[in-house]
Amino acid sequence: MSSGEGASRRGSGRDIKLKEIMHPAVTIAPDATEREALEVLLENNVPGVPVVESDGTLAGFVTDGHLLASALPKYFATMDDVSFISEGADAWVHYFTESADRPVSEVMTRKVSQIDVGKSEIVAAHKMVHDGVSSVVVTEGGRVVGIVNRLDLYAAILGLDDG
Repeated sequence: MSSGEGASRRGSGRDIKLKEIMHPAVTIAPDATEREALEVLLENNVPGVPVVESDGTLAGFVTDGHLLASALPKYFATMDDVSFISEGADAWVHYFTESADRPVSEVMTRKVSQIDVGKSEIVAAHKMVHDGVSSVVVTEGGRVVGIVNRLDLYAAILGLDDG
């Protein structure tokens, strides 16, 4: 479809299919280490990736937040103030290095916002807002085929993705 056709179609109020705006999903396996996950996030400049089984089905989702939280002692999450703790990096290095070799299956979320590839942008927008997420994993026949984030979705709705 030419960019002129896309602008016309979007202006007509017809649904935009996710297949038109989704990105191919960069994925990792459940047994990938946290270190490998971090490398994938950095290489692809994304904050999170779907975790998929060998058959392509969705197992979970892991984010930079999951990785960082995993690297710190669990009690940190309950503390309001850590000013009494020495900020010397050497004292905390072992927490980070020990977590780096754990499989992502131990830190990923299994509750993943996902949507079928045949759905419209309105259904995807509702899913993101309802679930409080910045992206949805797009599946087809139960297998991960892509990902759509809020920015790309909203740009497509407004017709800003043309050109």
